[in-house]
Parts: sequence; structure tokens; C-alpha cells
Amino acid sequence: MPTTMLGAIRKRLMAPPMNVTSFAVRGFRTDTPAREKLEDSARQFSMGFEIALEQKGDDAVAERLEMLEKEYRGFAYEGAVMALTLRDVMSPLPGNKNVENFVRVGGLGEHQIFMAYIGIGFAFARLPKFLWRRALPDQALLPEHPALNWMIIDGYAFHESFFRTDKWVRQQYVSPRVPWKWKGSHDWVLKAMDHGVGRSLWFVNAGDVEDLATMINGFAPARRADLWSGAALAANYAGGVGEEALNEFVKRSWDYRAEVAQGAVLAIKQRVMSDLVTPHTELASQIFCNMPPDEAAALTDWAAIDLQDTSNVPAYEIFRQRIQSKFQN
Repeated sequence: MPTTMLGAIRKRLMAPPMNVTSFAVRGFRTDTPAREKLEDSARQFSMGFEIALEQKGDDAVAERLEMLEKEYRGFAYEGAVMALTLRDVMSPLPGNKNVENFVRVGGLGEHQIFMAYIGIGFAFARLPKFLWRRALPDQALLPEHPALNWMIIDGYAFHESFFRTDKWVRQQYVSPRVPWKWKGSHDWVLKAMDHGVGRSLWFVNAGDVEDLATMINGFAPARRADLWSGAALAANYAGGVGEEALNEFVKRSWDYRAEVAQGAVLAIKQRVMSDLVTPHTELASQIFCNMPPDEAAALTDWAAIDLQDTSNVPAYEIFRQRIQSKFQN
């Protein structure tokens, strides 16, 4: 599809250089077998971001995204939703129509709803916090259950730890309270953030399981379960490694077996619902969950039944705990 003039202007003003996700530029490991595949994942994210800046209309955006390599397509959708969110916030019109129309029930991006929430979180990281409320789409219009909008916080923390690695990873930064809709203990928000930080660690260490374990074990003990869970999501979804490394991951994270399996389940669910299951998904599902992808993905549907916040615990955490209960030692 041809680029519109306005789209070209948006791209020029908003799109970062393509090498911004280069592992060498970011200071990540560059000498591992997984490095190339993980860099390709990040590159596809950037491509999706640019596509959604350039193109006019959902049909044009989706058509371009669907032309990208299947294995990495979810990352492109993630980047596209980040761009659509920023377009909504900058628009003089009220509402979040670009995101809502794209990922609403029946929308062209509905099948990528998990990645969409993470993409909104990426946009949060590029916005002043007083604009966060404006960046939130109407949850009632979107598929899945309300608990999963906590993936926005996950995406925010992933962005920060990917692009501000010294502060968020090496200095082990703990965020102060942020303008999130949850009014209870900030500890639950920090847990969701640590899940996102954990996902970034798979990239920071370029899929090296030994270095990943060393890095996670350097964090405070209370943070490690969520860090391992997030890393497991990335290892299952982004992959880059083979059977030996996946088995080593499970071995080194065994003290957090339930949390690790839960992270894997979320990754597998997104692959299944978007029809992007790969041989890696099949392998990782057996190693992390001891079941095929369809069965692992179905756990999320079971965990969402009658799901709602309590006075002390958000629905998202209850959702995660239900999945974890299926993998308790």
C-alpha cells in the first residue's frame, strides 16, 4: 500500500532509527546462537511501528502486517499498536479510535490482543504519565477479559528495561507508584512490572540461560518468581534456542516451576489464538508445560471463568495464580 503524506510526516517525526534495537547498540550479548533471531524479533516490532505510522486505515495496516514473516508477525502487531496509541494521544479528537477499531471484537487486530496490550504499554513509556489515561482504550470494546489489560504495565516495564537497561536491570530499579487504575497495594503493580522486566532479560542475555539465571539470581529474592515467569514467556514466544537450552531453563528455574509454566502458558495462548504456532512453540509447550499448545492455551480460558478483582488482589493476579495452581510441585 502506498504511504500517505501525513504518514510520511509521522514516520519522520516519530520513528526512531532502525538500529535502535540492535543488540550491539543496546549493549546486550551479541555472541550467542539466539542473538540473530531475537534481533529479528525486535526489528519486526520496529517495522510494525512504522507501518502503523505510515498507513491510513485498518485494512492497509493489517495488509502490510500480514505480509511479514509469520514467525515474527506478533511483534509487528505489538509495534503497530504502540504507534496507533501514540496517534490516538496526539489526535485532537476525543477517544482512542485507532486502537479501539483495530483490536476491538471483530477488528483486524483482535487475534493479537495480548500483543496489543503490550504495545499500549510501550506507548506509555513514551508518554508523560499525565497522558496515560488518555492512552487507554475503552476496555469494554476489546476482546478477552479485563484482567489482561495488566499486560500494559508489563509492556511498559519491558520497554524501560530494554531501552534503559542500566537503570532498570543493572541497577535493579524499583518504580514508584504510577497512575494505574488499580487502587490497592502498589506491590501488585510491581509484580506485573517485574514480569515485563523478566521478558526483557531474555533479550538482554540473548537467550543465554546461564547468564539469565545469574542475572535473575542477583535480584532480591522476592522479585525472582516474576522475573523467571516473564523470561519464560519470552523464551516460549520469541525463542531462539533449541531443546537443550529450554531444558536447562526449566532446570535452573525449578524453584519457580509454577510461575515459569504460567509465563509459558501466556506465550502459548497468544501463538495459538493468532494461528502463529511454530515448531518451537510445540517443543517449548511440552518442555515447560508437559502438554501440547492447545491444552496449554485452554488453561487461560479456564482461569478466566468468573474472574474479577477482590478488595485486596487484582483479577490479573488471581488469573495468574489459577494457572500456576495447575503446575504446583
